[in-house]
Amino acid sequence: NNKHTDVQYEEYEEENNTRKNIRFYLKEFVKVAAVVLVTALGMTYYLSQPNEPDSFLVMQTISVPAGQRMNIVLPDGTDIWLNAKTTIKYPVSFNSKERRVYLDGQAYFDIAKNEKHPFIVETEQGEVTALGTKFDVLAYSDNEIFETTLMEGKVKVDLTGKSKHSLILEPNHKAYLDTHHLTSARVTDFSSYEWRNGLISFKNETFENIMKSFEKTYDIKIVIQDPKIGRASFTGKFRVTD
Repeated sequence: NNKHTDVQYEEYEEENNTRKNIRFYLKEFVKVAAVVLVTALGMTYYLSQPNEPDSFLVMQTISVPAGQRMNIVLPDGTDIWLNAKTTIKYPVSFNSKERRVYLDGQAYFDIAKNEKHPFIVETEQGEVTALGTKFDVLAYSDNEIFETTLMEGKVKVDLTGKSKHSLILEPNHKAYLDTHHLTSARVTDFSSYEWRNGLISFKNETFENIMKSFEKTYDIKIVIQDPKIGRASFTGKFRVTD
């Protein structure tokens, strides 16, 4: 019986040691795998942003569907309203040089003031630079419209690829693209900027332009069969949800 017990004990010890070894190797494998994973991620991150120590930024993308609008607050405290069919990309945390976001669509910005870190809105056709201000940017990539309307503060507007061609806007003025050149004009009616309040508002606007606004808001195609109706002007206001 003692011999039989000794054999059982030896078999138990051997099995127990085998289990310990398996657990040990599993732990070591997990450690190595974790190191390899972190290293691989780090290399991918590094390779995606070469030679730019300050540009190691994780980007956040937000897209607003047709018929909707959205309010977001960026890491620096900047408050933004996004209109329908708008996409914005911004870093999870801004770097030490600038606060840059990428816009495709229409957005209203209330910039958190920081003179050492200018806020830049980059679009396909141009960019807007501000320190602390309130302004609206209209720049959908599927058309050639590019507008910046300033409500408060001061902004600089540049055309992409044409750094020498820029404008400094004062409040109640807008910069817009006219035959590939920036032009400024005074704004006396801000009804069209009430979209952030969920309203479609227009004053002495042509039926054609009102329908273009509908197309953008609801992501539909509207055909005006009678050109005379398109030239008629209307004034009105109603909620997008209605």
